[in-house]
Parts: sequence; structure tokens; C-alpha cells
Amino acid sequence: MQITDGAWTFDTEVIDRVANKLERDEQEREMLNAFARYAYRRFKQIRNGVNPRKCKYMWIDQVREQLKSPAKIQKVSKLLKMTDEEVYYIVDFVKKYVRYVK
Repeated sequence: MQITDGAWTFDTEVIDRVANKLERDEQEREMLNAFARYAYRRFKQIRNGVNPRKCKYMWIDQVREQLKSPAKIQKVSKLLKMTDEEVYYIVDFVKKYVRYVK
């Protein structure tokens, strides 16, 4: 799957392969860091889209639970102009690789 953010185009297969490597070259680190920033920004937008109480913080597992509802996933997809697959991929990536998200 291809995910585009401005000038960057990310291939999810390459992202997964690079994220699982122990040794990365400079270009791979730069790409992974750029995608992690993009994924975190999009995750915050997804979280805000499914959160019924804006003043209450949601844990990542609560966000995943909210996304099980077809109405919520359609709302987020339409709001952010993303496919369902992209939404699920972003949430899974953030859960696996972004340490400061709980």
C-alpha cells in the first residue's frame, strides 16, 4: 500500500521491513523518522475523530476499540480522506513502533 504525505511517498512493505531491521543506513533512518512523525500526527487526528469526549484522553487500545464500529471508521475515513486500510495501518504502526503513545 502507498501512503503519501506531501513530497514523501511511503510504501508500507518497505516501512515494515526497515522498522524491523536492527541496523539501518542514514536514508532508511530518515525515511522511518519521517513516517513516524506522519503516523503520529495522523494518529492524533484519528484519536480526535473517534473520541466522544474531547477533554478526556484516550489510550491507544480504546481508539482501536472505537474503530471496530463501522460507523466510526467510515466517519474517520471520510473526515481525514483516508482509506480504512490506511487508518488501521497507522494505528497498528503507532502501537508497535512509537514508544511515547500509550
